[in-house]
Amino acid sequence: MKDKQVMARCSCGQVEIEAWGKPIASVICHCDDCQAAGRALGALPDAPPLLDTAGGTGNVLYRKDRVQVSKGGHLLEAHKLTPDTKTSRMVATCCNAPMAITFDDARHWVPLYRDRLEGAVPPVQWRICTKFRPPGVELPDDVPAYAMYPFGMMAGLALSAVAMLVAR
Repeated sequence: MKDKQVMARCSCGQVEIEAWGKPIASVICHCDDCQAAGRALGALPDAPPLLDTAGGTGNVLYRKDRVQVSKGGHLLEAHKLTPDTKTSRMVATCCNAPMAITFDDARHWVPLYRDRLEGAVPPVQWRICTKFRPPGVELPDDVPAYAMYPFGMMAGLALSAVAMLVAR
């Protein structure tokens, strides 16, 4: 079932990650970690910017069983904000393009960075974790904004976990 396929491609084209099926959610996250990672990864040599003008990071979340590295996996390098964090931002070392987020724990989803996606990219649904936005930053009113996580996103995560169990 590889309908509605998207491809995350690095800036130079050496790394590709494909995803298919209906995404769980399409968000712009404003949490402290996403902002810190956006600044750090954006400071890498020749890296494309990761943060939008309001300090958010665009992600499209897919079930882990619907994501695979199709090209250049050996070029992906994990970046962690701290040594003990369970979250890794995967960066293509060939051009320092942030590609995806992975987790060391049992989370069943993979966020792909929206700016890397080509194909059937869904529209943004929500801005999340907006209580962490920098002081004085005004959010655009392009999509609904939530201080933390909207019910629809949490329901989508729960339903996708069940769907993965049924698919086994």
